Amino acid sequence: MKKILILPFILLALSINAQDTTKTTISNDSLHKSYLSLKKDFELLKNLKVSGWIQAQYQYADTLGAKNFDGGDFPTNSNNRFMIRRGRVKFTYTGKNSQYVLQLNATERGVNLTEIYAKAIDPWKHAFSITVGMQNRPFGYEIQQSSADRESPERSRFSQMLLPNERDLGAMVSFQPQKGKKLYGLKIDAGFFNGVGAAVPGTGIPAGSTAAVGVTGVNGLTDFDNYKDFMGHIAYYKTTKNEKIKYGIGFSHYNGGFAYQNNKVYSSIKTDSVGNKVWVVADTNSRKYKTALAPRIYFGVEGLFSIKSMIGTTTVRGEYFTGTQTGRDVDTRSPQSTPTITDAMFVRNFNAGYIYFIQRIGKSKHELVYKYEWYDPNTKISASDLNGLNGMKQGEIKYTMMGIGYNIYLYENVKFMFHYNMVSNEVTKIKGYTYDLKDNILTIRMQYRF
Repeated sequence: MKKILILPFILLALSINAQDTTKTTISNDSLHKSYLSLKKDFELLKNLKVSGWIQAQYQYADTLGAKNFDGGDFPTNSNNRFMIRRGRVKFTYTGKNSQYVLQLNATERGVNLTEIYAKAIDPWKHAFSITVGMQNRPFGYEIQQSSADRESPERSRFSQMLLPNERDLGAMVSFQPQKGKKLYGLKIDAGFFNGVGAAVPGTGIPAGSTAAVGVTGVNGLTDFDNYKDFMGHIAYYKTTKNEKIKYGIGFSHYNGGFAYQNNKVYSSIKTDSVGNKVWVVADTNSRKYKTALAPRIYFGVEGLFSIKSMIGTTTVRGEYFTGTQTGRDVDTRSPQSTPTITDAMFVRNFNAGYIYFIQRIGKSKHELVYKYEWYDPNTKISASDLNGLNGMKQGEIKYTMMGIGYNIYLYENVKFMFHYNMVSNEVTKIKGYTYDLKDNILTIRMQYRF
């Protein structure tokens, strides 16, 4: 009888214990699910890399309102300025055989989109890829070199004239074998692009010009004609096993253009009866130029040699461009917006290039830089031909630049740059260019990179 009376209490105790066990199991399951969710989120964050840099600088020019390619023209009544040249934040998400990149640029002149593209890599050899979106133009060495790594403040004058703002919207296929493969060091890129480049508020072409880029408030650019431009680049860069010598060579080709807006086209030069060089308007009886392709055809070669020795790392690097460029009589920049209906177009043969000599002092944090560059927009004429008449205007003037600099890599994230760029123009008979303009620029920059 006692056993029968005790049995209900035993069953009740077992029931309570079972409920506690169930609650514990449920609690453990919830914790496990939370853990798995956190783990998944953490794995996603591991694939996301955030990087960036700020370039804060002070500049001093020889004269008030100096026009330049070292960050944009100075205001009319100023010859010195503080500015944020670049303020970049870059987000890179790396997935399985894929990549997504978003890069923003924030300065006192505004915020603009610098890069946004997606990249897919073949799952077998991991050597072939396709990249679609706003990306670096696959042309030359300097265009593709990050501004955070460059030894001088800006890209060359001719790079900014021919390929403004480095990036463009399009699709590109690439071949780049992985490390350890026989062809490691080889990289081939080829693609089609809009050709108009990217917009950067506050720098570049002043308001009122044919290609009005650089006007504060410009947020973006769209293609303005039916033509697409081809760009291709092949390069081979190698480092010796002891990592003391690095060398390489590359070749580039650009084939594209934009639509003529009228039939006023000048593509040849002759000597008149008194010995002056004059532009000759194209014959429109047999050909209509309006809406036809105004050519932009470039060829480029690049080279690099670097060696480590007792005195430090010595690097010599250079590029040479040549080809055909269509522009106005006063400006040879590649247009980034529709040329005006009244502008005549001039088809020129050009050449341009630069050479760097870079010396890292021993194993120290100090670096000396010398850069010489030139841009000759028309190889068929000389300074004595430029009189301001018959199309012989400032768009034909040759420029040479010589820059000397000192860089100190103070900390892992901090670099200071001191660079003086001496700019020389041809002395001509054109009003305003009868002497060498005073437009040398001193740049003192602090860069923080993370």
